[in-house]
Amino acid sequence: MTLEPKNPAAGERADGARDASHGGGRPDHNSGHSPDKGALTFSLPPDGEPVTVDGREAQTLALLVTTGPRGFTSGEASPLGWARRTSAYVHKLRRLGLPIATVREKTPDGALVARYTLAAPVVVTALECRLIGEGTAKTK
Repeated sequence: MTLEPKNPAAGERADGARDASHGGGRPDHNSGHSPDKGALTFSLPPDGEPVTVDGREAQTLALLVTTGPRGFTSGEASPLGWARRTSAYVHKLRRLGLPIATVREKTPDGALVARYTLAAPVVVTALECRLIGEGTAKTK
């Protein structure tokens, strides 16, 4: 039996398998945080300390604020081009203390989906993030 030569692109990895994240100086992960995705600073009334979120969490919170009491579902957010893991972004925002309500609703085809809304007021003190395509929302 003849062993296949190692993949030269794999470097010193013992199994010879190429891991694309280890080449070209790229990071080992994609955290979803990038300066071009923006940031949002908020506080919770009455005396909450300012908290800044960035990346997808900033975009998700901006969408929650923008949609108001109607809120949004993952399916409604996906056409924006960035909301692929909505429940994960909402989970991270909840861990920061944001009161986000989830209501389960059926779609016309019978699927059960989650609709996210802010359950209490949030004061946005600085916003600079992309919600749709190339557009950027800014507020101070």
